[in-house]
Amino acid sequence: MMGMHLIDVKAVLQRTVSSMYGDLVTRPTGKAVRGGIEEALAGIGDEHAAVIDFSDVRCLDISCADEIVGKLLIEHGSVRYLLLHGVSVAHCEAIQQVLERHGLAVVARDRDGRLQLLGPMGDLVRRVFGILSVYGKARVEEVAARLAVEPAAAQEALEDLCHRRLAHKSADLFAALNLP
Repeated sequence: MMGMHLIDVKAVLQRTVSSMYGDLVTRPTGKAVRGGIEEALAGIGDEHAAVIDFSDVRCLDISCADEIVGKLLIEHGSVRYLLLHGVSVAHCEAIQQVLERHGLAVVARDRDGRLQLLGPMGDLVRRVFGILSVYGKARVEEVAARLAVEPAAAQEALEDLCHRRLAHKSADLFAALNLP
């Protein structure tokens, strides 16, 4: 697995906007926080996954989700693995709306440690991701057998996940993007 670099969104918020602020609301706030995250991304290599940690963020509105998550994925999602960490149900609702509008997807890890795929993805791709999130690593044949689908269909879904940087491949094993 590639290295992981943690970016604490609340620390970025406090550094860029206000030390007493704990909510991500308004587009200007989101833009400032995204700028701070992009500075952190510039300091790490593309071989590192960026873990964007929302654990200490109380509120995330749609405009901030668009500025932070949507624009980060648009600008960096094709060349960098991004994982959202510590997301609440309310965070996911705002992020999901943004992802649907832009046709993007991201891996999110909730506060209980469960992985989920956010964004507009087909049923088979979601099911394949579910297998990877439960079993860690798997070969095409294992995924196909667990889902009772043809290996070619499993291969296509796995490749789609890798292309979108939601999973990665090492030798003949596929794995969901996740924290070590």
